[in-house]
Amino acid sequence: MISETTRRKLHESVESVWFNKLVVGVIVLNAALIGLYTYTPEKWILAVEWVCVGLFVVELVLRFLAAESTRAFLRDPWTIFDIVIIAAAFVPAGEGLAPILRILRVLRVLRLVKTVPQLRLIAAVLTKSVLSMHYIAILAGICFYVYAVIGVKLFSAADHPLRDKFPTVHEACFTLFRVLTGDDWTEMRYAALSGPNGGLVTTYFVTWIIIATFVLTNLIVGAIVNHYQEVQEIEHPPTDEHGRALTAAEIAARDDRRLEELLSEANAIVKRRAERARG
Repeated sequence: MISETTRRKLHESVESVWFNKLVVGVIVLNAALIGLYTYTPEKWILAVEWVCVGLFVVELVLRFLAAESTRAFLRDPWTIFDIVIIAAAFVPAGEGLAPILRILRVLRVLRLVKTVPQLRLIAAVLTKSVLSMHYIAILAGICFYVYAVIGVKLFSAADHPLRDKFPTVHEACFTLFRVLTGDDWTEMRYAALSGPNGGLVTTYFVTWIIIATFVLTNLIVGAIVNHYQEVQEIEHPPTDEHGRALTAAEIAARDDRRLEELLSEANAIVKRRAERARG
């Protein structure tokens, strides 16, 4: 094991701006080579890619040596992601594994999300939002199921123009997803007007678009926005005048003091206005 002094110096180095920029540069180069290889599959491109992989291994080793412990090193999910992506480069590309390894090779580009703080913040917000949206997902599933069943009942007749779009519940759900994306729903609506239950077609599609596009989508956006500030405070906690990160109790005390100041200012304004009114 290395000494504590060496570990601290390594930690300062791997967390420095120049090291981060170097890693970003290697990732961008590797991404460009992956795309270039699809145009001209030259051997020198693969050779430079292996150099990039070697640099990724060196980076991973340095971060491991700079960590306080193995548990602390593996606690970060992004570290596990890095290990899987880098280790995949050394797995022999057998006939069955070749497509999977090619996909993992492309996924090295996603290491930019970890390296760039702003992208990492957005990824953390999206992950936290997805994990907390189970009730929205349940509501969306209920809406999809109800409208899918209604669609099958309305449009599954043998002579109906939309019979191929609503033959079963699962196919109807896919059609509703197409409508949700705005794909070709007006053509389906005009085609359905000439079939049975044509009078209900407009109501069916319009109400679905209102529920899916305006209600469900806005609920998802609202959940993401609500988590953005929370994740931002975790990634970039408030600090005092000396740059020390504040604890939750200190943040709450600071907010209480600020609220008291605002109340005092409001009371002073009210008092001055009352004195002017009497005078």
